[in-house]
Amino acid sequence: MVLDRQSAAVANSVHSPRKKLRIGFVHPDLGIGGAEKLIVDAAVSLQQLGHEVVIFTSHHDPRHCFEPTRDGTLKVQVMRTCIPRSIFGSFHLPCAILQQMSLVFQLILSIMLFQYPGTMPRFVANRLTSSPPIPAFDLFFFDQLPAGIPWLKILLATRVVYYCHFPDKDIGNSIAMQKAHARGESGPSVFRKLYRLPFDLFEEGTTDYADKILVNSEFTSAQFVKSFFRLRRQPRVCYPGVDYTQFEPSKMEQAVKKLEKEAQEMGDPIRGSIARFCRDESKTTLLSINRFEAKKNVALALEAFAIAQKEMAATATSEDDVGPMRLVLVGGYDKRVRDNVATLKELQVQANELGLSAVTLSYNRQTFETPTTAPTPEELAKASVIFLPSLPMALIHTLLLNPATKALLYTPTEEHFGIVPLEAMACGLPVLATNTGGPVETVVDLALSADGVPTNLTTGTGLLRHPSAPIWAVSIIALLKLSRTHRSEISTAAKKRVEEKFSTEVLSLALEKACYDAFELGKVRGDEGLYQWSSTIAVLIVMSTLFWVNVYFSHDKWLAQQAAKLAKEKEKWLAELKRDQRTGFNVHADPVAGAAAPSPI
Repeated sequence: MVLDRQSAAVANSVHSPRKKLRIGFVHPDLGIGGAEKLIVDAAVSLQQLGHEVVIFTSHHDPRHCFEPTRDGTLKVQVMRTCIPRSIFGSFHLPCAILQQMSLVFQLILSIMLFQYPGTMPRFVANRLTSSPPIPAFDLFFFDQLPAGIPWLKILLATRVVYYCHFPDKDIGNSIAMQKAHARGESGPSVFRKLYRLPFDLFEEGTTDYADKILVNSEFTSAQFVKSFFRLRRQPRVCYPGVDYTQFEPSKMEQAVKKLEKEAQEMGDPIRGSIARFCRDESKTTLLSINRFEAKKNVALALEAFAIAQKEMAATATSEDDVGPMRLVLVGGYDKRVRDNVATLKELQVQANELGLSAVTLSYNRQTFETPTTAPTPEELAKASVIFLPSLPMALIHTLLLNPATKALLYTPTEEHFGIVPLEAMACGLPVLATNTGGPVETVVDLALSADGVPTNLTTGTGLLRHPSAPIWAVSIIALLKLSRTHRSEISTAAKKRVEEKFSTEVLSLALEKACYDAFELGKVRGDEGLYQWSSTIAVLIVMSTLFWVNVYFSHDKWLAQQAAKLAKEKEKWLAELKRDQRTGFNVHADPVAGAAAPSPI
């Protein structure tokens, strides 16, 4: 009944007499993550409602992206830029802002070249923008970074919808606090706070330019109002959606066969081995799906699994024995991102320290990278932890639908929303998540009794627990011991909740309403946002000044570090030279001067 109402609503929208919009999406990096999934789903949903959609981005790797951006479903225009992701391993935010400004100015130029053809020689235009001349848009849809909103809105007189996944000032403060605690300090330095202040004001000012502001959860909405209290704006909650029709087993089977065929043609044994593993039903499986980032706290799943495994082995009886278990850790992984590389390495070390045998299988590895051969079935069978970085969506869905998979472990704390629990629920899988952030709005607790029996089987879809490994271990055991009847009831409740509240149909109608609400405000007036415009320019000047001052001092610091390193090498070389003079060796090269040192003989 719910599906019929939603289908009818979508059909009515498609045949609506209202003008179909031409919408330009602006997103920094079309990789694999929750924000990217939302943008892809939003673009596909609006396109299915009859609107014309183009996504503009600074980076898009066909080997590391969602299928609709690769197979031609969505039109993606990459605006190339020479601006790096960071400077000396720092300044990620200023670089991200500059990258978006580059994208926005290329977009503005491309639209103006279409409106006024012949005003600029082609060879000059090709050097200034990566895009051919393109028609104007009725509306722009931004997310993650609001830096470019004023420029597009004012210079192109076009309305803008902004989707705030979470205020960046709060994300930055949280990361800075974590780093300070790691250094043994109580909090970020005064200099860091002063450096960050103009960026926070800039974010606040540019966000206010959006005609409609959307957020992904009530949790994010409350944080937005708290962080941007000067704006006095209440954002509209628009939950990300899940297309539950994509989890049909027949579709998954076709997609996996296609991947296996590609692996065969490429002669890549690793990919074929991964595809077969995802369909393997020989061991009870617990699944974790997160980007390999420190803030995702995947270590919680590893530690809880190790405790649960020992507890189950010590207390197992013939009635509740679930047999051999394994934990599969799937996650987005990008070699360009230091956090991804460091986090995966730390998790591998942690698994070893916990006494868990682990295997890492990377789907997007280069052919020369280790391992060059696929692990044997015996090696995979022995492993209790499997790391699967950057797995294609078809294989992730196959794991979710695998009968051997008994639960999803969703570890992030204070997550802004979290799309993965919904995907698991759409597959009828119970979810164990932290009792914080977005999952509190998506996962309904089963309310276990004292002896571990669920009492809320009408609406319960999983467990919400404090992020403590011993507590999670108890919860894992409870989920593994669920009876077949209880598991079936949970599956029904989970699917129903996704269909009623978190489907792509619900998302598409909410997005379309927001787009029409912004578009119907009419043409942007010349004086609109004049105060914000002038204040934003002022903050931008202050920001730029502080940024280059910081770069200057960071460069000096970097040079000092290099000089100290060279001095240390020289000192080491001199010590070796003195030692060799005593033993009679002949020639050594000065590592600093680059010339041969005089013979001591």
